Amino acid sequence: MKKNKVYGLILGFQIFCLVPGFSMTYSFDVPQSNVRDSALAYVSYGIQRNNLNNFHEAIDFFTKALEIDSGLVSAYINRAFAKNKLMDYQSALDDYNKALKLELTWEESYEIHFNKGLTLVSLNNLKGAMAGFNNAIRIKPDYADAYYNRSILRGMVGDYQGELKDIEKVIALKPNDANAYNSRGIVKSIMGSTQGALDDFNKAIELDKSSIDSYFNRALIYCHQKKYREALSDFNIVVQVKADAEVLNRRGNVKCRLKDYRGAIEDYNQSIKLRPADYLAYLNRGQLKYELKDYQAAIDDYSIAVQLKPDCALIYYYRGLARKQLNDHKGEIEDYSSAIEYRPNYEDAYKERGIAKYEVGDKSGGCEDLNTAVKYGSDVAYSYLIEHCR
Repeated sequence: MKKNKVYGLILGFQIFCLVPGFSMTYSFDVPQSNVRDSALAYVSYGIQRNNLNNFHEAIDFFTKALEIDSGLVSAYINRAFAKNKLMDYQSALDDYNKALKLELTWEESYEIHFNKGLTLVSLNNLKGAMAGFNNAIRIKPDYADAYYNRSILRGMVGDYQGELKDIEKVIALKPNDANAYNSRGIVKSIMGSTQGALDDFNKAIELDKSSIDSYFNRALIYCHQKKYREALSDFNIVVQVKADAEVLNRRGNVKCRLKDYRGAIEDYNQSIKLRPADYLAYLNRGQLKYELKDYQAAIDDYSIAVQLKPDCALIYYYRGLARKQLNDHKGEIEDYSSAIEYRPNYEDAYKERGIAKYEVGDKSGGCEDLNTAVKYGSDVAYSYLIEHCR
């Protein structure tokens, strides 16, 4: 189950003090009849700019507000929001820390801790982010978004039991949240509960028919269960909305299983067009061409895959098998050797190299490789060893 197909951190920074219908102006000329009113006016101008995605201008307005009133919490919060949007995470964090030193309302307090946690995630400070979400939950024990994001962090550090516990809390608080069921399905899949994962993806789709991630994840479960027609149906739904390289590559794999080779080739071709640096599509297309006995075309695809992923033992192994079909024993031995270099206990590579060496007259080297393959558990190599290396 691919985590990157699930959900991202909730970037739901709350914008405070929004004044509906406030007239827009680009002037810094604010009436000075009341100092705090002037500062709040600058905040309002800044919020207007945030809503228009003019984050640099927004920051200028919030800064001006703070020059007038350095204790204006809403200015810090909204300026941090703008800085996050500009990926100036450290500066945003500074604003949250300054705001936390001020007198806060209950709502401001938990929101700042929550958004500080999100910012720390962007800075790869997972321990600090966890503390931020913990603080938000401590202040607001029914804060579903904080549980949701904390669950993601727990999954990132391998605490799947903790992740599951947090996701179940989200579902208890928001029983109609499709994303939560999708997330729980992923955790269950990682923990080996395939049927439980499938049930959750079904529930997510029931709640939200547009939940593309849930269709994708359910398709992966169907593949695991060898229910390829069901998987194809789900991938087709995903492709209609989001025809990205990974989905097309995976759908191509399913079409191979269903012997729709032409359709599979089309999917691999499109996947490569969308993401030409992805070695997996070349590898999969090469394997299909191998199955179709187009060995030179398979070698061509494997060679591109090797260039893109030179440390992948599997590619060298498969290219070696294709070269074997063309009686290129020298080339296949070189490929098996490369596969073994990157995976020293690769029993099949030792077995094939041993057979190839035997074929070219290197009986000693061939038997040595077959012995090694047997040591790593190859029953086929043992049969060759008994027959040829007594």
